[in-house]
Amino acid sequence: MPPQEFMDEIVLPSVVELKDNRRSRLRAYVASIVTFHLKDHLHKAGCRKIEDAMRAECGDAFDVVRGICNGTKHVQADTSHPVPFAAGDDWDRPPASAGQLLCGISRAGDAYGGREIGSGTQSRDIYFAVRTVLRAYCKLHPTHLGATDLSGV
Repeated sequence: MPPQEFMDEIVLPSVVELKDNRRSRLRAYVASIVTFHLKDHLHKAGCRKIEDAMRAECGDAFDVVRGICNGTKHVQADTSHPVPFAAGDDWDRPPASAGQLLCGISRAGDAYGGREIGSGTQSRDIYFAVRTVLRAYCKLHPTHLGATDLSGV
């Protein structure tokens, strides 16, 4: 499957579902898995050194998505993953609204909530990591992903 087709039919719908339900573990895992594996479709289309370029472009967001993808598939990401993750290590972050806000967990001004990995200053929102990676793929691979409309994510 060409990268653009995989993006349009699999990746974008999965990421939009996560955007619409940011607290869903299912949506977070699926969006991470398909977003990470876009690299395989790019590789098949002739792109090389994709992971190095992605890390340079979007920092640890790529390793967050990679860790979730591989940690979900293999129960736990191995030591080659800079961002450790094991299936179930993510947690729900309620929105910062009356009746749902949890002090120390909800983020001020956050109307949606989300799923996170890590803790404290190392806490990372899965949706934002996936979105960052998706944008980096498009920026770095316009030949293969130039028709992508990211306005919905």
